[in-house]
Amino acid sequence: MKKIVSTAIGFASLLISIAPAFGQSAIPPYAEPTPIITARTQVFVEVPHETLARAEEVASEILLRAGIEVTWITCDFTIPSGSREPGCSRPLSSLDFFLNIVDRLEALSPKLSEIAMGVAVVPSEGAQGDTAYLGLRQAANVAHVSSLPLETVLGLGAAHEMGHLLLGENAHSPSGLMKARWGNDELNLGLHGNLIFLPEQVDRIRTNLLAREKKTSNSAIAIEIGASAGDVPQAGPNCSSCSSMPINPVIRSD
Repeated sequence: MKKIVSTAIGFASLLISIAPAFGQSAIPPYAEPTPIITARTQVFVEVPHETLARAEEVASEILLRAGIEVTWITCDFTIPSGSREPGCSRPLSSLDFFLNIVDRLEALSPKLSEIAMGVAVVPSEGAQGDTAYLGLRQAANVAHVSSLPLETVLGLGAAHEMGHLLLGENAHSPSGLMKARWGNDELNLGLHGNLIFLPEQVDRIRTNLLAREKKTSNSAIAIEIGASAGDVPQAGPNCSSCSSMPINPVIRSD
């Protein structure tokens, strides 16, 4: 069974005050390197290429501080399939993840609030998820209210939702990137590159990635590009197994 986890960003005011950065010790040396992951950004709404590229950079920087290297493949469903990156049609592995950029998350399921900005499909009982969504309209709303660049908001949201997929169940923490509710302090930390995973989360992510890597290559499945330009992917019936991040004058994560 899967579940939905949501995070809402709260704004106590329109001004972002400067807050102390969360500290993080250097990544300890490991005998076995952490596997490199691949994130396929599937775009179902028009997003400027520069904005998307910068958002991926923001997310990459956060993940790299946790010792996680990510390769991004942009699969733009607003253009003909023949014009998409070749990597969009290659077989999947257990280290592949999907980040879908859609217009509004509430279009995916009636259970998602209209203020939700991100959602990750997180299986229960130790199973591994690989799919997350970001709502462009909600992200743009947060960027406007907080006076942050859209690419920063998208990048922070992408890193948070990837965190749900990498950590699995019960990923929220009292502070840091995976905090369930974000306020002005968290957004300010994110703007300065200091909204990050906690040390114990870094260890947990590494353990989970090594377990994914050990999966037999026979479990790889072929990706199906069945949606036409303008189609919106579905998160599942009633999105009964998702983990979502809402955004409005308050970030909440259920």
